[in-house]
Amino acid sequence: MATHPPYRADRRTDRLGPAFGGLWGVGATTNLGDGMLATALPLIAAGLTQDPLAVAGLTVARFLPWLLVAPLSGILLDRVERLWAMVVSNGIAALTVALLALTVLTGNHTMWVLHTALFVVICCETVSDPATRITVPRVVARRNLDRANGRAEGARTVAQEFAGPPVAGILFAAVAVLPVAGAALTYALSAVLTVLVLTLLRRCPELFHEDTTDRTGERTGVWGALREGLAHIRQDRVLPSLMAINAACMIGLQCATAVMVLYAQNVLGVPDALYGVFIGALATGGLAGAVVSARLVVLLGRRTVMLGGYLGFSMAMAAVGILPSLWTAVPALMLVGLCITASNIAGAPFLQFVVPEHLRGRVSAVLRMAGWGLAPLGALLGGTLGRADLALPFLAGPVITAVVVLLLRRRVAEAARIIDTAARNDR
Repeated sequence: MATHPPYRADRRTDRLGPAFGGLWGVGATTNLGDGMLATALPLIAAGLTQDPLAVAGLTVARFLPWLLVAPLSGILLDRVERLWAMVVSNGIAALTVALLALTVLTGNHTMWVLHTALFVVICCETVSDPATRITVPRVVARRNLDRANGRAEGARTVAQEFAGPPVAGILFAAVAVLPVAGAALTYALSAVLTVLVLTLLRRCPELFHEDTTDRTGERTGVWGALREGLAHIRQDRVLPSLMAINAACMIGLQCATAVMVLYAQNVLGVPDALYGVFIGALATGGLAGAVVSARLVVLLGRRTVMLGGYLGFSMAMAAVGILPSLWTAVPALMLVGLCITASNIAGAPFLQFVVPEHLRGRVSAVLRMAGWGLAPLGALLGGTLGRADLALPFLAGPVITAVVVLLLRRRVAEAARIIDTAARNDR
């Protein structure tokens, strides 16, 4: 693999550059496919069975790869050209979904086919999603990372939460196979766009902002590589705490959202036809967070945005359960989306340039494994509490998150200081 020295951009410009634009397009296109598939598969499943356990299996298929496959994906990303890994993973996802579309078209699809296809697609996502995020420092100067992360997160929210579901719904209403075929096309387009980004970087080496030569050194076996990544996390003062907070946030969020549809219907009185609009409040807040996060970091400080985001998410989600009114639930969900997105963007540079470049794939994978892999525990807790009272999950989940964040608040502050110091040193 060809390597190039770090590029020192002209300090008079804050343009993110064409390489980031291409990477942004890759992420947005992939997320559009994710949103379409996440909407189409439950609709197709409901046409096959009314068994709640069978339909819930789609959630298991969605999260299980992050627990079982993500660590191996992290090792892969630390050993190969990450952009090529994105090409292959999106290509496999496109082929898998195309085959799924063929089975739907011919009427040969079953629940097991849906579960298997989604599992394979998410296995590919354990490669493409972290690869996209940790590649940003390669094409964007550190001083612009907050802005770049905000734009990338904004594209994810718009594509996956706003555009994907309604497009899939409209296509499904016409012909059931159309949203599946559309998702296959988006994954294929993502692979093509990634090749274009690779071509641009090879023809214009001056666009590089980070050296990657330290990933070409001596390699250990798979388990040795995994132990190396785990050892780095264990020895770092901050990473174990960030991993615990990530897991607590996912558990708290899934605890509440597991019964969101029942709470909206039976407590808030949201009509079925408007449930998508109601839950869209989360996406609206997330988009707002993506837009303002970089400015909030400048105005309030990174520590305040990170801590305020974690605790603000907890209080806003609790408000949904404490104040059972549609008029308070909608703005509260918007605040939830804003706080989650802003805190994620403010903390993202720790992984992107504080963690050594040759370990980012493994560290990112382990962080995702802890957060996304444990998310079903939150859903199970929410479902259990919801049997007693549908408001309880909205109280228990945020309490879990808030307690963990308050216990680890000093580590959050330390992480913010480390990020800011590294950013200043790059000026």
